[in-house]
Amino acid sequence: MNAQSTGHRMQSTRLPLIAPVVVLASAFLFCAVAQAGYTVLGGVPVTQGQMRVEENDFEQLKARLPVPNPSFTLKETRVETEISGVLARVRVSQVFQNPHPERLEALYVFPLPENCAVDAYSFQIGERVIVGEVKRKEEARQEYEQARNEGRKAALLEQERANVFSQSVANIPANSEVTVHIEYVHPLEIDEDRYVFRFPMVVGPRYIPGTPVTRPNVGRGWAADTDQVPDASRITPDSLPEGMRNGNDVFVSVKIDAAMPIQQIVPVTHELDIQQTSETHAAITLKNQSTIADKDFIVEYRLAGNDSTLASLTHRESESEDGYVMLALQPKWSIEPTEITPREVILVLDISGSMNGPAISQLRLFADHVLDHLNPNDEFRVIAFSNRSTAFQPDAVSATDANIQSAKQFVRSLRASGGTNLLPALKLALGGEADESARPRYMVLMTDALVGNDHSILRYLRQPEFQDARVFPVAFGAAPNDYLISRAAELGRGFSMQVTNQDNSPEIARRFHELTSQPYMTDLQIDWGGLVVKDQVPSRLPDLYAGKPLIVLGRYDTPAIGTITLKGNVSGQPVQMGMELELPEQEAEHDSIGPVWARQRIRQIWNRDVGAETPAGRAEITELGLKHQLMTQYTSFIAVEKELSEAPQGQLITESVPVMTPEGMTQESAGRSVAAAKPAPEHRASTNTTPAVPAAAAPATVSTPAPASTPSSAPRSSGGNYGGGGGGGGGPIGPITGIVSLGGAAAAMMRRRKMRSNKQDVVR
Repeated sequence: MNAQSTGHRMQSTRLPLIAPVVVLASAFLFCAVAQAGYTVLGGVPVTQGQMRVEENDFEQLKARLPVPNPSFTLKETRVETEISGVLARVRVSQVFQNPHPERLEALYVFPLPENCAVDAYSFQIGERVIVGEVKRKEEARQEYEQARNEGRKAALLEQERANVFSQSVANIPANSEVTVHIEYVHPLEIDEDRYVFRFPMVVGPRYIPGTPVTRPNVGRGWAADTDQVPDASRITPDSLPEGMRNGNDVFVSVKIDAAMPIQQIVPVTHELDIQQTSETHAAITLKNQSTIADKDFIVEYRLAGNDSTLASLTHRESESEDGYVMLALQPKWSIEPTEITPREVILVLDISGSMNGPAISQLRLFADHVLDHLNPNDEFRVIAFSNRSTAFQPDAVSATDANIQSAKQFVRSLRASGGTNLLPALKLALGGEADESARPRYMVLMTDALVGNDHSILRYLRQPEFQDARVFPVAFGAAPNDYLISRAAELGRGFSMQVTNQDNSPEIARRFHELTSQPYMTDLQIDWGGLVVKDQVPSRLPDLYAGKPLIVLGRYDTPAIGTITLKGNVSGQPVQMGMELELPEQEAEHDSIGPVWARQRIRQIWNRDVGAETPAGRAEITELGLKHQLMTQYTSFIAVEKELSEAPQGQLITESVPVMTPEGMTQESAGRSVAAAKPAPEHRASTNTTPAVPAAAAPATVSTPAPASTPSSAPRSSGGNYGGGGGGGGGPIGPITGIVSLGGAAAAMMRRRKMRSNKQDVVR
């Protein structure tokens, strides 16, 4: 990935590790001042528990960040997760501290799962809690700016992408802390008996194509807005150089109520303390209590038993409100293919700079395995891309031993450098007229997907001439762009997987081969048997791969009982299964279904219109966000204190929280500059204006070096991680053998939270 530069390039010499000083009033550190609870660093008092950058490292850091600060604004993040059945209820608490004598506005760009439904938001200062509500995006922004300018405390949460969010917290008092609480419902990723929970921690640097626009940037990021990515400055937060950390300690706890026996828990990315409190319950924490935010947190567990293949849940608050139904479908079949259909397999390999290190090594291993397991009658192509695309051969070649060995040598010679110019690679891979008589095309896209033009890429995959192609994205690296990965799988009627830096890449490739070699179910339909179900999500059911589940959600207003039937074809042979379903007049349990249905309906509309949004689609998404109090592209959470709790003191300064460089990535290899050329004082004083906009930057160009011939060494491996995929327009919420446990536990969890919230001193 190669991003734009806003001035000069970073020096090629790597900085030493920052030496953060954590003052804990420990006697063995500063005996003379420990009794007073603080010490002095560079002439500045450091209070107990505060982290500061050592002076020498701070001098070097000044050259890298536009507005450096020896203290850290984001103190910690706490993630509390309760998993019940198929859904995870996640509560994220971000603690912002103001180390300055002036009032502070803190800005922070961070990731959340791309298919989560953010449905609760508040901030706390002292004993007071200010609860947020969802409003139209423009209205929420105006209300925030007015409160900020008047000196009232306020917090604003905005969605930039389905997996990228912006946090703004205004008027944090001098030497004080504010804690922001975010809650969301998160569908798990599931593959057969494997359940995967993933919490993203860092927004990786994006490749920003296009020509800078002439207007001022709309955000404060390092990239200039361009004609292809008009909001680039809002999705490119300033980042610290590799080897440097910020003050954000991340604490993660996960409680699992699986409803079925847990066979195994695999710590994929972090060392964990695992307590299995019963056969079906477990409690998980980080082994070292906290970690740094430089890669996704992923844990996987396996369940025993696979008898239940279809289950249902319903919720209806009252007769005057809509009811919601959720079906978990995981049909099984044992139909062997009568013959092996010849395919054209297209490997599209990301060799941009952001893939340098462990990611490119994992990619080589995965690609080798795919090539080794091609069928004799297949044809294949290999296309590598960074700034430009390079094909192994101009046209598809037969899967002979000689061609496969030659292609493997081509893959081994690839080196990571340059930009993630993905769209031209897709056009090279899928371009040309579709031929219905030709063999089916399977495109395996191996990338970290760290691009800013997500919408253009997804719009391209929606073109009707690609309906014969199936897209299987495989995500690599410590912090891939799961929005693009997941949606490309949906639009391409395939499924996605993820290979972390710690994973066993050949083992995940083996599972990929297993899934793509088995026949899949096509022409899926649900016969509702006379039941009236509206706004089914997904409206058009996707193809279903063996072991991959499907969730179907719908809305109803007429209570009834009937028999529903799922029908489909596998290798031309009909397959069907049925079940009794009751749509009750009232059902208080399972109240997570409404927000999940709304979020998946929003997802379906967005996928339909992506890259070419319509007024009708915008209005429908906005209405769903307001009705269900959900974050969307057009609605935001806003929390504002109604009256001044104290007179504002001094000027308002604004600071953006710099993010860490993802594990295994270097800014030099990614061609990334951290906006060092933006002229800015150490603190920006603000009284009644919006954040200052950085000057537009010229796009950087990095030429791809000629491939070397030395193969890379294999990476270390651990337990496999199998990402969710496919799922069609409604997206993969995941299946569930024990789904019936979801309702009671999830609803009880939400009621407990509401009861706790009601006991607090809430200011609306």
